Amino acid sequence: MSKFSSKTIFGTCEVCGKKIKKDVYGQGKCPFCGWRNCYLNAEHPDNVLHPNLISLNKAKKLYLEGKAFDPNLDEFLEALHSYGEMQFKYNNICYAVELMGTELNNNLIQLYNANTKEIFVFKNDADFKTNAKIEGKLLKEIWDETTDRYWLQ
Repeated sequence: MSKFSSKTIFGTCEVCGKKIKKDVYGQGKCPFCGWRNCYLNAEHPDNVLHPNLISLNKAKKLYLEGKAFDPNLDEFLEALHSYGEMQFKYNNICYAVELMGTELNNNLIQLYNANTKEIFVFKNDADFKTNAKIEGKLLKEIWDETTDRYWLQ
């Protein structure tokens, strides 16, 4: 391990403003609000960037409102394009969402039900948002009932 990777510095959380430990790259999870600080988020506050699933500006707004840092469906899909694979739960069943294909801006999206092992494939983000169904219900209509939205663990 290099001497640089073990150094810890103190900085301010980008969301709640409290003093936290960060590494030499300015990264560190805030123990107070849960935000994962990273210089990229500060440079692009309206974009969904690793290691978070919502933008920095949305996180600040949600923090002030006392709400969780949960992504809406659009942010979830934006994160999918960064991570390549994501997951969520609905009625305690885990679903995986993965990008397939290699053409830029033309990725197929696969939805996998871990319980039934069913796989559904969508042409693109718009097709996924319009047609993805869980238990016969459009995902976009039940999104607020999903939980554990994160990159695939």
